Amino acid sequence: MNNYKFLILLLSVMTACQSGKDSGLREGKSKELNVLSFNIWVGGEAGGQPIEKSVEVVRMSGAMVAGIQEGHAYNSDGTFKSNNALKMAELLGWNYFSQGRSAIITSFPVVDSTAERRGIKLKLGENQYFWIFNCHLYHMPYQPYQLAGIKYGDFPFISTEQEAIDFAHQTRREEVGKYRKEIMEVMEEGWPVILTGDFNEPSFLDWTTKAKESGLRPVKVEWPATKTFADIGMLDSFREFYPDEVASPGDTWSSLDTPGEIHDRIDFILYKGKQLKVKESFTIGFNDGQSGRGMDNYPSDHRAVATHFVWEN
Repeated sequence: MNNYKFLILLLSVMTACQSGKDSGLREGKSKELNVLSFNIWVGGEAGGQPIEKSVEVVRMSGAMVAGIQEGHAYNSDGTFKSNNALKMAELLGWNYFSQGRSAIITSFPVVDSTAERRGIKLKLGENQYFWIFNCHLYHMPYQPYQLAGIKYGDFPFISTEQEAIDFAHQTRREEVGKYRKEIMEVMEEGWPVILTGDFNEPSFLDWTTKAKESGLRPVKVEWPATKTFADIGMLDSFREFYPDEVASPGDTWSSLDTPGEIHDRIDFILYKGKQLKVKESFTIGFNDGQSGRGMDNYPSDHRAVATHFVWEN
């Protein structure tokens, strides 16, 4: 890991939090740790909403830390326009950690980072820490479209589980392997580890034989990205709270009801840590009855996913 002084130089901006109260840590018989994963859709502007609307999603979620994907906005010619993930942190009065077009924003103090900036270590209280990683895995080819016969890039249509796994490996295995390596390194400290992100790939917990037989999914697929993290002990917080993949699919893609769209759950909050228990998990999207919590003028084409943990020593 980088030392703390070096991290300060790497951070784009940091607004220091002075106490557990300031950081949003809620004291009582137990402590709450609320997490959000949120693809804000090209800087939160692609849906025609001001960045304050994305901030409203964070506040609605109750989050104390959020993994943000697509944090940058662009001009019509494709040139960089603004870092809106940074603007969100400023509006919230939070700390900001840059990962390029993605970012982690949080009310907690940042004390360390991994060498490749995939994750940061946050301080909750006296001798209480956790690591949070944030990812935005590569989007194309997108195997649910390949299976559905929807053209998306110059890639063949497929029909079997093995073809889906093979294409998923070709698309994301290298990225997943890098995250797995750094996550396993920090796991040795014994603190909880959380991974937020837009995986651009479904979960092996959703594309099951049961889901296929119900007609919800076309085939059973043991999707490799989520399976890789499960194999190192990480749990899917939403699926832990809603264990029935047919009754509660929890779709995050897409929040838009576009004709012919294939809806799926591709945004996750995974975790490992004996200190953490899932209290609640839910999606946030439009006020259309399809989200756990809805709002008018929702700003993104992804539903956000939030998990409220209880920290138990």
